[in-house]
Amino acid sequence: MHWNPYIDVRVEVSRAVRASCRQCGAAIDKGAYRVEAVPILGKPELLHVDCAAKRAPDHARRKLVDKDPDWPPEVLEDLARFVPEGVGPAPRSYQRTPIMDLGYDKDAAGVKPCVYCMEPCPGVAGPSHGHAVRAFSLDGERRFHPACIVELAPGLCRRIVVEASDRWPPELKAYFAQRVPAHVLPTPRSPWRHTAGVPALEHAPSARAACRFCSGKIDKGDLRLAREQIYGMRRSPVYFHVGCYAKSDDYHPKMIELVVLRAPDEVTREDLSRIVAALPPKAEEDDDVPALGERLEEIFAWVERKREATASKSAAAAAAKPKLTENIVDIPEGFFGA
Repeated sequence: MHWNPYIDVRVEVSRAVRASCRQCGAAIDKGAYRVEAVPILGKPELLHVDCAAKRAPDHARRKLVDKDPDWPPEVLEDLARFVPEGVGPAPRSYQRTPIMDLGYDKDAAGVKPCVYCMEPCPGVAGPSHGHAVRAFSLDGERRFHPACIVELAPGLCRRIVVEASDRWPPELKAYFAQRVPAHVLPTPRSPWRHTAGVPALEHAPSARAACRFCSGKIDKGDLRLAREQIYGMRRSPVYFHVGCYAKSDDYHPKMIELVVLRAPDEVTREDLSRIVAALPPKAEEDDDVPALGERLEEIFAWVERKREATASKSAAAAAAKPKLTENIVDIPEGFFGA
């Protein structure tokens, strides 16, 4: 099984010779094409084109299958030479990183393209004039027109209206109140805010902990996700129902794969069935790849084989361990007598 932590790979021209490839360690020449691999956690990594095909072959195959317009034709031709045979494309849903929070961009002087419509942001026409919105997601920070972010994250826009924070201009809050459909409810704040690290999948040892997303108690023995907080003197973890995480804006299929890949021995196949049942339906854009549940089954089968191999290795090591020599001394009767 080949698994990588990346949610997308992007191509760009190297602007200097300071960067080195994460795969082979060699320098990336200035002016040459390089690949930026965006991981599910951590900072992006830079790779040579051929090294990217070896390190993330499923993402490379996706670029070839879709003939991604953001990739120059000559780079796609070069990429096709190095992608291993038999590797399927990565799901397109990996490329849709969730928007977890919004912020008002006060630097109106800097004009950059909106990621959604690619027009200058802030623009000079329409109700978005003079304003730009920053959206925070797994792959970093992006800039949008207010009209565009309403299309992508209406629940977060509704939350701005409900909270009525002074950090947002009044005209922008009024615009969101007018544009967001009335049936859209405010999205709860990201349950993973102020946390870091890889989430741990575990059984609740008691019923004292509450889910940070729904505030409901997590029953004893139920599966839960635990993640460490980054603030405070005591790094106590916070907990979530697996189903609640799947409903939140933080949800990403790659994160669920990572959690299953690192599942402890206490997690069984029955637990995996509960995880699959809590997942959202298959994304429409993933029509040419297996469902996430099938991918989790494949990952967990690899985890089970690894557990069996580890147990066999431990048993063999215990059997081969030399036994201590038993020293028996026969002391004659009355030897210590008077």
